[in-house]
Amino acid sequence: MAYNVRTLWKTPGAQPNGLQASDQGLWVLDQVDPNRVYLLRYSDGAVIREFQTRGKHGSGITVDSSGNVWIASTFGFEIICYDPETGRELAAIPAPGLGDEPGSPHALEWRDGHLWCNVPRAGQIFELDPATGRVLHHISAHGDRAHGMAWETDDLWCLGINPASRVSPSPVGAHESSRPWRSARGLPALWCADTNKRVLFRLNPDTGEILDALGVSGLEAHGMTIYNGTFWLCDAGTRDVFVLEK
Repeated sequence: MAYNVRTLWKTPGAQPNGLQASDQGLWVLDQVDPNRVYLLRYSDGAVIREFQTRGKHGSGITVDSSGNVWIASTFGFEIICYDPETGRELAAIPAPGLGDEPGSPHALEWRDGHLWCNVPRAGQIFELDPATGRVLHHISAHGDRAHGMAWETDDLWCLGINPASRVSPSPVGAHESSRPWRSARGLPALWCADTNKRVLFRLNPDTGEILDALGVSGLEAHGMTIYNGTFWLCDAGTRDVFVLEK
């Protein structure tokens, strides 16, 4: 199936590198502006709120269940949490990496009280305890430059992505047969953008198995999120925020 890339608007920062959809607006982390967090209006990219971070060349951003904002400080080898209203730092944990050495974290996602982070150099996506940074689980990120990530939502199926995979491989009742695929833990699929390969991988979060893949032509996929059943992405080089449409 072919998808169209539609450019919406440019971010206020020089190099947007992380996106996270929320009810309040679109959170954006800029990696050189310097490492500033913006909350932008979906319709036109207007700034709703912004604050400075101490991150270094940050690449990922997410929001936890309390509304706190977490950023990946890529060159600082850590993950930092901020109050979304004041920009006050609340916590920081070391990023996972290779062996005992911390890695350079890129995308972040929050799920069921845990942080998920990909580290391109390690080629892995890590599930972390946000209180300690302890690695709880990890899977292959595939590709060679993992960037944005997003948890699949039920309304994503309006794009018609691999509808056959909506049925779980395990036995289910009739009322379950029309629901999107879920992992053994009940987690939805995890999408991961590979910037170099210009591919969005749909992954089993338990095993790392590739369930599906979408090509992205034209703009590079850096930050990624899903909003109202649509992929939203940003290109750090052009500052464009764009969506994928049928």
